[in-house]
Amino acid sequence: MEPSFNEFSKVVTKYVLGSQERFNELKERMEMCEHATSKAGAAALGYLIAMEEKESRNIYDVVLEQVENNGENSCIRTDAIFAAIYKWLDKKFDGEGYPDHDGGVRSVLHEAFDIYMVL
Repeated sequence: MEPSFNEFSKVVTKYVLGSQERFNELKERMEMCEHATSKAGAAALGYLIAMEEKESRNIYDVVLEQVENNGENSCIRTDAIFAAIYKWLDKKFDGEGYPDHDGGVRSVLHEAFDIYMVL
């Protein structure tokens, strides 16, 4: 068998056979990719759509994902939650034009979160 088919089979086994409901939801959301002229093009579009959705997630969803992550212990989850909130706030302040760590609000933000998280 081709190496690419082996990789495809691993992905199918992990995501399709392991979590059919999630796969079906994603498949339905990606139906628009059927208009692509090739399978590789459809996959690339699907990937780009997923990356855009990941970037546009709100902070509540990011934190909730960490809270529901039962594979990690509570200290690791808490660190991840604080880091996610800090990064979200820092990005918001950066978008508003506040300089990076200038002794102003972003420095205060960094100092406030620094002792509670591992970046």
